Amino acid sequence: MKRFILLILTVFLFQGCVVSQRGQNGADGFPGTNAGQNFVILHESGYGGRETESHEVIRSQQDLDALFKELNHNSMTVDFSKYNVVAVFMGQKRSGGYSITVEKVVVDGNTAQVLVKNTLPEQGAMVTMALTAPYCMAAIPKTDKVIVKENPVLIEK
Repeated sequence: MKRFILLILTVFLFQGCVVSQRGQNGADGFPGTNAGQNFVILHESGYGGRETESHEVIRSQQDLDALFKELNHNSMTVDFSKYNVVAVFMGQKRSGGYSITVEKVVVDGNTAQVLVKNTLPEQGAMVTMALTAPYCMAAIPKTDKVIVKENPVLIEK
């Protein structure tokens, strides 16, 4: 009887793992897309971005490959007939605790508004003492015009 209960528990455990893995696959083969979300984070990191704050809209695979090469990261394939890629760079910071991410994309006609969230460390917080350069790259719906807006800064406690 104990073996039977153990077998049933093991089956349920493995079944739960399979469901979790399926839930992490996104639209068009991109991992991590949440339901109802119209963009996909392709890559984000606290290190390795550009020294100056900027953003860039990428409209071709060749330009995306060049950007991934600049960032010393393996490129990925994006269907540019459906998507643009927006890359946002926070610039160089003197410590850890900083991050930047695409929070929301609003499409109105042929214009996409990309809302970007910057996170800063709280004053006096324990952070790594290293030069960082946070950045984020996201595939967004293809439009002719892309507007990047920064949300108010969130201070992480």
